[in-house]
Amino acid sequence: MSGAGMGGMGDDGGVGWNPRQWDAARIFRVRGETGRPGRAEARARRALGFAAGVGAVLWLVSHMHVIIQQDRMVQAWWTPTVVAGLLITGTGLVVASLTVGGPAVGRFAAWLATVMLAALMTLPIAGHYNCFGPSGTWIPPLVAATAVAGVLAWPRCWPVYLLVSGVIAAVIDAYVSGGTGIHVIAEDLVRTWGVQGFLTWTAARLLAAAIELDTVTAIVVRQATVAAGAEATDRERTRFAGLIHDNVLATLLDAARGGTAERLRRSARRTLRQLDTSPHEYRVEDTGEVREAIEALRAEAAEHGLPVTVDLANRARDLRIPNEVTTSLAGALGEAVRNSLRHAAPDGRAVTRTVRIAVDEGGVVVQIVDDGAGFEVDRIGVERLGVRQSILWRMRCLRGGDAQVDSAPGRGTTVTLRWTHTDPREPRPPALIGVRGLPGIVMMALLCWAVGMLLLGYVRGGDPVVACTGFGLVAAAGAVVLIPRDDPLPRAATWSVVAVGPLAASIVNLGPRAAHHAVWVIVAYSYVLALLAIRGRVAATCVALLAAGAAYYVAGGSPGAALNGTAVAGATVLAAVAFTLYMRPLLRSYHGARADIARHAGAEARAAAQSRERRSQMAYLSRTARPMLEFLAAGRPLSPQQVRECRLLEAELRDRLRAPGLADPALVRAARAARTRGVRLTLLDDAGPGPEDGELRAAIVETAVAYLDSVMGGRVTVRVLPPGRGCAATIVIVEPDTYRRVEIDAGGVPSATTEPATAG
Repeated sequence: MSGAGMGGMGDDGGVGWNPRQWDAARIFRVRGETGRPGRAEARARRALGFAAGVGAVLWLVSHMHVIIQQDRMVQAWWTPTVVAGLLITGTGLVVASLTVGGPAVGRFAAWLATVMLAALMTLPIAGHYNCFGPSGTWIPPLVAATAVAGVLAWPRCWPVYLLVSGVIAAVIDAYVSGGTGIHVIAEDLVRTWGVQGFLTWTAARLLAAAIELDTVTAIVVRQATVAAGAEATDRERTRFAGLIHDNVLATLLDAARGGTAERLRRSARRTLRQLDTSPHEYRVEDTGEVREAIEALRAEAAEHGLPVTVDLANRARDLRIPNEVTTSLAGALGEAVRNSLRHAAPDGRAVTRTVRIAVDEGGVVVQIVDDGAGFEVDRIGVERLGVRQSILWRMRCLRGGDAQVDSAPGRGTTVTLRWTHTDPREPRPPALIGVRGLPGIVMMALLCWAVGMLLLGYVRGGDPVVACTGFGLVAAAGAVVLIPRDDPLPRAATWSVVAVGPLAASIVNLGPRAAHHAVWVIVAYSYVLALLAIRGRVAATCVALLAAGAAYYVAGGSPGAALNGTAVAGATVLAAVAFTLYMRPLLRSYHGARADIARHAGAEARAAAQSRERRSQMAYLSRTARPMLEFLAAGRPLSPQQVRECRLLEAELRDRLRAPGLADPALVRAARAARTRGVRLTLLDDAGPGPEDGELRAAIVETAVAYLDSVMGGRVTVRVLPPGRGCAATIVIVEPDTYRRVEIDAGGVPSATTEPATAG
């Protein structure tokens, strides 16, 4: 056979594999929600159609001299009809791929594949047995190109076309070339199936990966929308929690403790200003200059009379700091300073406090240092919102943020606030092809099969040792292209593949000069080069092809064989290059779009969630805290009843921060009533709010309300426990004469024990 498996097409368009999608029938059932092909799939079909059409046309043009010579061996009508049909359908496939796309690509691909079958089946009619002699006919190698077209034309049935066209090509070629013996036909058939299978499998995998890319991108968009809403809600809730604790609670607590009217007026006005200037469209991606961030931190420290030292690295002067980071750093700094002012000097000692700010290209570090009484960090109670929430939680909720409290009794306290700047770089797109999962293993096996079949064609008239060495190097080069995960292929691997071709072409010429298919080593090498092009090394691919052809000639090959082999290989390589240049930009843009979605997490969903959460928080504060803050901001003196209201309101807001999952109106009313009777109440929620346990929450609230309504004094602690504990919540009631403990199980059923007060 003159090369039914030799060269031809070369659209090796495989991409990254999903082992669950290797089945040919399943590959093409996946579509977008609308039932129409997604953007990546449509682009992949165009790329494959363009490559298949280019491969067919290039083969005809490069072999026109052979076609003209063999025209006289068959009837006059066959060659012009077949050539015209293949040129028209191949060119039409190229034009349709470049212009209209869509169903037109599939139609022209079907016509090209059908014309090929018709040409093969009419050849015995136009010719006769052994009409072409041992050299064989020029048409069978084109089966590889039309097999790829069959993937586009019959996405579910392309394996059938692959099998049928391979059988017809092998039998017809044996007939017109005078081949005898079933073993010769079988060898040609296996060779044809090997080359066709390699090309069609990679084409099918390309379409499968494109479909998967469309599907995954749609899923990423949906997930990003949900994640963005949840993230924005959590961030806005955390921001308001800090605002409430640092400003609203501080003002109300000062009022409850009898602060002066002037101090309360200043504090209330500042708090109202904070509420009113809180941005309506808060965006995480907004940034400001370094000096603006430093001035905001200076102002926060100056409000409490603390000195500030700043260390600004020259390389950080152009650093952009997100406004969210500046706000969080300033809030945590203010809370750390207030904690120091309240607790660092319980015995009235003189305490020195300093604030240090260091900014470099790696981020911002703020330290608040005092030499006061200090405390044991490990014994910070869960009810200590200042340290746990306004400092630690606030900074740790920040992307790139962290906080650390270092203290010990008698050794002072150091609070370190840190934000690490990360320069987000575009992640590399995944490798388009590779040995990953079952499809990748199949691709490697098919490549070795195709190379091995070409090796057998050479061995018939050549030296087996020389053949195995030369063709073995080509197979090894294929592994070098497929195994690495980096894309583009690393330079060391790339240049080793480039060197293999000329070396293998030189080695095969060490065998007998009469070896009929010595030039097939370049054809085998072209499959590897097609994969190399898809791995992003187009320039190296072209250099390697020319170097292999030149090395074959210099090592003793005939000029005609060198040109013919390079032309055959060139059709494969150029088709793969065409695919690469057409498809890779889309894959890069899709990958970039997905990375961008992951980075920005759906701006519209974020804005909507932030707006909803902000409206909810502002509505709550307007109902509860704002009237009292406005009264304090007016500078009027407080009556004893208003002082009590400030204390109750501060406790209610603190409950909302400590136990957001217990913010039920019935429990809020019961808690207020109990505190009015003199009950010392603490609400804690270590599980956090969860819509999935609504019935359990309702049972906990109902039980807590019942017990709070029955208590006339003493201390009550209601605590929701983390998941996985023996019970869901506990209620501990310590009264002058008794100690009661109520445990609520996972089903919402309470069980109570009562003991003498001394036992508690």
